[in-house]
Amino acid sequence: MSHNLSHNQDDTLIRMVNQIATNLSGASDEAQVVQGICKHLESFWARSMKQRLVACLDRDDAELSPLAQRAVVELAGRYRNGAQDSAQ
Repeated sequence: MSHNLSHNQDDTLIRMVNQIATNLSGASDEAQVVQGICKHLESFWARSMKQRLVACLDRDDAELSPLAQRAVVELAGRYRNGAQDSAQ
């Protein structure tokens, strides 16, 4: 059951980042949209939420929109490079 709960939490995070991507997608430049998504995640999401979202990249069934996926991949790269904030 805990796996199901965990999966549901991941799905909620995926739905949320997809909504952020949709809301920001009005910009003409996709790179700006991706950066906007990353900035939103870094500013407003707890570290644990960002880590869970990055972990969703390994799921075959993660239904990230293309822009959301690009942003999460960018976020994952920032984690690997140690550029994440240390406050959260």
